Amino acid sequence: MHELGIMEGTLALVQRHAQDHQARRVTRVVVRIGALAGVEPESLRFAFDVVSRGTLAEGATFEIEAVPVVIYCAGCQQEFAGETDGFIFTCPTCGDLCGEIRRGRELELSRIEMN
Repeated sequence: MHELGIMEGTLALVQRHAQDHQARRVTRVVVRIGALAGVEPESLRFAFDVVSRGTLAEGATFEIEAVPVVIYCAGCQQEFAGETDGFIFTCPTCGDLCGEIRRGRELELSRIEMN
């Protein structure tokens, strides 16, 4: 379960920011996860609950913002929504095969709320 390692790194970053801002408590953590990031959201939620115990983030709200797949077609110079079942996509406008993924691989800490 690599989500545990991901969350350990994320929580270390959260704690560093909280300490830098002299926060007493982290109340909310938001991460953005792309559909192609290879991360299971429910496993990440579980990992947050486990890893945050005994930290400034214990009991904080943990939110996941899902990022859909967006592909760029060089042929017609348009973006379109992609499916998550592969890495080669067919443009719905011109039919060209496209492989430039513009969004959907994100795995990032988006927001921290603290007091």
